[in-house]
Amino acid sequence: MTDFHYFEQPSDTSSGTLNPVFELLDYPIVMGGADDIVLTGPTPDRPLVDGREVTDPRLIRALSKPDELDRAEVLDRSAKFAGVLRAMGITGSEGERILIAEDVPPISRALSILGAVRIGLSIDVRSEPAADDSTTDTTTVFVHPIEAPPVESGRASVKAIRSRFEGVGIAIAGETANLDQAMRDSRVEPTEVVALTPDQALIHTDEKSLDARSSLEWLTREILAEA
Repeated sequence: MTDFHYFEQPSDTSSGTLNPVFELLDYPIVMGGADDIVLTGPTPDRPLVDGREVTDPRLIRALSKPDELDRAEVLDRSAKFAGVLRAMGITGSEGERILIAEDVPPISRALSILGAVRIGLSIDVRSEPAADDSTTDTTTVFVHPIEAPPVESGRASVKAIRSRFEGVGIAIAGETANLDQAMRDSRVEPTEVVALTPDQALIHTDEKSLDARSSLEWLTREILAEA
């Protein structure tokens, strides 16, 4: 198991602070691992370039191969997703959680989880997530597929960059936004990694709940197995 690089070192009076995403993305990039392929996805049914569906048969053949994301892109896209969460009022505080529908594409799912961990947002990946308790102040973020055409490049305040969230929406308090659009919006800034206490509850699986310290192994095995 990788030793954590603590933001605040443990002491007699403090357990210190850390973040598992820092170990998987930020620190390895500083050490020269930006170009390492760490996340892969299935061959796309409809290849896209800058959010536009490819129609040229030669380009379709050239682009019809499994997606491969290097560590730099995974960091950029997950940090931008964390920025979208922040822009929508999600801070990672107690009482907030994120659910991800089973039919969300694998790459979008992985980036959502990494972005949520980046700000310390509780993630429920159980096959039957706990129901909302209307008597408590629980805010649920729901990432799910939506019917929406890919965003075309060239619009005002939209970057010509692959969002990795085409056809995916995010719902909070009954309001749904197009993540493809939000991820391309240049007004939404990527978010810095947040320092977490090691025992902060972070990921809830069918087997057990994982805190910030123990979630590193799960993230390595389930999300960035290529790393």
